Amino acid sequence: MSDPKNREYEPEAPTLVVEKGLSLPPSAGAGPAPGQRAPAPAGTSNQQGISSDPPTAASNVAAGRHTGDETLPPGAAFHLAPDSTLMQPGTVFATRYEILATLGRGGMGAVYKAKDLELEREVALKVVRPELGNDPEILQRFKQELILARQVTDRNIIRIFDLGESGGVKFITMEYIEGQNLHQILFQRGKLEITEAVEIMEQVAGGLAAAHREGIIHRDLKPGNIMRDPHGRVVVMDFGLARTTAGDGMTRPGAMMGTLEYMSPEQAQGKDLKASSDIFSVGLILYELLAGVTPFHAESAIASLVMRTQQRAVPLSDVDKNIPGILSNIVAKCLEKDPARRYQTAEELRSDLRAWQGRTQIPSPSSRLLIGRVRELPWKGIVLAAILVVALAAGLAWYLNRQHQAAQSVNHAPVSILVADFANHTGDPLLDNTLEPMLNLGLEGASFINAYSRGDARKLAQKLSNHTDKLDEQTARLVAVNQGINAVITGQIDLRGSEYDISAQALDTVSGKVLAKSHVTVGNKQDILASLPKLTAPIRKALGDTTPASVQFGEVSGGFAAASLEAVHQDALGGELQFAGKFQEAFDRFQKAAQLDPKFARAYTGMAAMAQNLGRSQDAVNYMNLAMEHVDRMTDRERYRNRGLYYLTTGDWQHCVQEYTQLVTHYPADRVGQNNLATCYTQVRNAPKAVEAAQHAVAIVPKGVGPRLNLAFISAFAGDFVASEREARAAIAINPSAWPAFLTLAESQFGQGKIDKAAEAYHQLEPFGPAAASIANDGLADLAAYQGRYADAARILTEGAVTATAAKMTDNAARKYAALANIEAIRGNRAAALAVLDKALANSQSTQIQFLAARTCIDVGDLPKAQKLAATLSSSLTSESQAYGKILEGLIALKHKNPTEAVRQITAANSLLDTWIGHFDLGRAYLDADAFPQADSEFEQCVMRRGEAIELFMDNVPTYAWFPPVYYYQGRVREGMKSDGFADFYKTYLGIRGQSPEDPLVPEVRRRAGL
Repeated sequence: MSDPKNREYEPEAPTLVVEKGLSLPPSAGAGPAPGQRAPAPAGTSNQQGISSDPPTAASNVAAGRHTGDETLPPGAAFHLAPDSTLMQPGTVFATRYEILATLGRGGMGAVYKAKDLELEREVALKVVRPELGNDPEILQRFKQELILARQVTDRNIIRIFDLGESGGVKFITMEYIEGQNLHQILFQRGKLEITEAVEIMEQVAGGLAAAHREGIIHRDLKPGNIMRDPHGRVVVMDFGLARTTAGDGMTRPGAMMGTLEYMSPEQAQGKDLKASSDIFSVGLILYELLAGVTPFHAESAIASLVMRTQQRAVPLSDVDKNIPGILSNIVAKCLEKDPARRYQTAEELRSDLRAWQGRTQIPSPSSRLLIGRVRELPWKGIVLAAILVVALAAGLAWYLNRQHQAAQSVNHAPVSILVADFANHTGDPLLDNTLEPMLNLGLEGASFINAYSRGDARKLAQKLSNHTDKLDEQTARLVAVNQGINAVITGQIDLRGSEYDISAQALDTVSGKVLAKSHVTVGNKQDILASLPKLTAPIRKALGDTTPASVQFGEVSGGFAAASLEAVHQDALGGELQFAGKFQEAFDRFQKAAQLDPKFARAYTGMAAMAQNLGRSQDAVNYMNLAMEHVDRMTDRERYRNRGLYYLTTGDWQHCVQEYTQLVTHYPADRVGQNNLATCYTQVRNAPKAVEAAQHAVAIVPKGVGPRLNLAFISAFAGDFVASEREARAAIAINPSAWPAFLTLAESQFGQGKIDKAAEAYHQLEPFGPAAASIANDGLADLAAYQGRYADAARILTEGAVTATAAKMTDNAARKYAALANIEAIRGNRAAALAVLDKALANSQSTQIQFLAARTCIDVGDLPKAQKLAATLSSSLTSESQAYGKILEGLIALKHKNPTEAVRQITAANSLLDTWIGHFDLGRAYLDADAFPQADSEFEQCVMRRGEAIELFMDNVPTYAWFPPVYYYQGRVREGMKSDGFADFYKTYLGIRGQSPEDPLVPEVRRRAGL
């Protein structure tokens, strides 16, 4: 291959749609010379049944940075758009998108980097040329790209946001990714290192596995449709030719669609396709990444395609002797001519790639075939055969050794450790409690090690030993025995001349036996951090870690990179203040750490956590964005944790589940991962999975208050109020000062109908400070509204809102005003409801506030304002906000007496996020449409999932007052169905609110029940 540095940028071959049986002009098949990637063919037109989508350099780099001139060279197989059609930087398109740069352009249109002025984010904007805007096939494929890509929520699949039209121009907005596609990378480098290539394609396989699970086949995989960002994230893009396994409704029988150079044999023959067709394309790409050449060289793309249908690829290990035989066999299995002999799922392929890397315990069932298969080789003498046998044996030994290491790591029983305070004999306060949090990082590089929270340990130490929070050896062991922790890590720091000696030892908690000792010496204080991985390696080994020390250093090195020890010290002080409940002071320390080292990721995550605790949600998102800019400064475990925290903070719950699932897969003993995974499962309304993860977290730390509290709440969310009360009481027994336990206790008692007990538990929150008292206020107001005591609820909320505003708890105040507005609407006070709504929105623009405000606007007839709020939510990034936007559209349609449209909108909302309120509103829509069986089903869902009504938004604000109307609507549904027992539902409603003279429904319910 010629030196890529001396070649001009070459656009990749275009995507083709070719009818079976139509001939291609010779120029359309012009392919690369053997071993080279040539420019896309010129002269391709639609006259021979070929239509060209924008090529990779234009359409698929939409999510990244174009690396050549914005105008592609004349050899590209599409018509260049006239300059007059391009929008210039600074142009505002569709009153919302400011054009920042042109990323690419082609025959169908152009792609721009743009700023979404409403959501303050960068996006890629893909537009269709106006003269093509009436072509139904082009528009359908354009729409299909949005529909199919949005069905898949995976970090390795491009995220597409919306489809729109402005001034007759159709457009799509999608995730903007700074990076390069594989075509560009190959052009620059020729081929990739083996480990790098496998890592890239393992991520591709992961994204495809998610798509295939949704029944979606990509059909146009090629290097130009795969992007990698600077942090190593790999994304599969361009679903314009994708189809579902049920068909796309567009592809004609016998049609060949895709890119000639990367088609599977059956795709070229126009046959029905399965997931195995995409896997063939993956094999072609991985072959090219590893070897720098394509596996089927020919004088033209058509000739290459014919070879694929008749021949087997030359084994990779023959092309490059440095490529291990096992990896060569994995690629060969992808490239089998017979689809039945390939991997049948992308997950199976991904499993084998991970096994080859030594990152999973068990390879796919077909791995034994890959390891043991001996392909036919030309006879070149006994010496060559012997060499091959030795190479195969060496490869097998290497593979089994990596598998053994991975299996030991994954199967090792969890080991919990507590890092005590190191004795600082240097006299330098900068080293007080500075190294210990970093030692936690190093030790947790082993997947089975779980470091106990030093902050929680200090709180326990105050109770267990003379009210001191110092974690010396004796106190640390006392805490460890109390909490069932396996080992305590102690140590000291000494200054000898100009050198620093740091020693550590691991002690068995119960016996005090020394399990391991470790020691490092450094000549400069600023080099102490870099030495810590060497300090932790012997301890990890003694605790059962088989990872080689050299690999350990690579795993954790990023997390120990800091510009100054002072930054780490400030970060450690912030952690201490955080666990002391001094959130603002902790924030100030984390901020100081970030100022000392602007690339210190841990400082930003600390700021984000504190901002969240202080009720500044948007600030928390901003700080997490800053943290993720420095992902290379994190350990492997931190990366998973922080990406999960990023998605948790931004409310991207699907990705939150995926990221924390990855964390607990690699680090099953991670209490943070299991605990937060449970939270994220709760947000996607998957109660069984949420309970399972929460139980795992409790099993890891049986006496940990946090995991126990989470399990208590999630049990209530799952409708098991008895279990919720049991877990809440267990949390209180462990730590009576854990005030959130009283909130969950109240909610669990509320769900069991113990109204007086619930009120008592809410009052028990009040002495714990302003935040807890504010939540108690919400709970007591919710109790009053649940019983139909609306005047009491309004009084409680008004007082609470004034207090929250004075304390500058704006989010708390907003929730109270939003709830108060709903109460005023129920009482028929339209003007008061709208006035209070303005206060709610002035305090917060959160998803919950906008959703609740819009519902009240609909109830009191302010539909323009409701429509505006619905549009804002629908255009948001998260599926939750989009779902709420569609629910509002449905309620607006219901207000306009259009129940059919309401059903359509709310059904779409529930497909985005399966919420309790979505089922409640869908039941109302079906009821208005006289679709009684469907309505009955929805309201039964509401009763079965009543636990979710305890906190509709899972934000510590009780909302059970939304539940009683279910019985009213069930009564109406059964009455419409002429069911004999319809009155029972009305009586149940009256059992809750029948004593209320304020509830406008009570007279109607009595009349309908015949009472």
